[in-house]
Amino acid sequence: MSDGIDPIDDEELLYRRVPASTGWYDSASGEIDELAFQPNKTVDVTGLSFAREKYKTIEEAARGRPGKSYFVAVFRAGALRTSGINIEPRPNTPDGFDPAHAELPQLNAASRGTNQCLDRQRVLAKELCLRVEGPFVTS
Repeated sequence: MSDGIDPIDDEELLYRRVPASTGWYDSASGEIDELAFQPNKTVDVTGLSFAREKYKTIEEAARGRPGKSYFVAVFRAGALRTSGINIEPRPNTPDGFDPAHAELPQLNAASRGTNQCLDRQRVLAKELCLRVEGPFVTS
């Protein structure tokens, strides 16, 4: 394995953690809400975070705050690119080095609420999400 700066292959799977408490994923209908892909005003300054399957299991990608439950939405990198959504490796994070960390730079705090960002959120939720797994509880 390399150091997380290697290019993301089109066949690579990507994970997006979704807090169960938000109600953004309905396990009964299997539908995920577009809000699951809305950039946070303060956290997603450089882009919306994803984890690379190449470096993390889905269980590892699901880890969040202790005692909380999370779902994990699964995507294929090439499908994002085909839809015009860029994905870039970004292993250097504010919390330290994480070779699995990647970001969608077009979905960031500054673009939040724009028509382009809202369209990309819709495409992620309605067209590109392969499946959602979980919930996983962080201990």
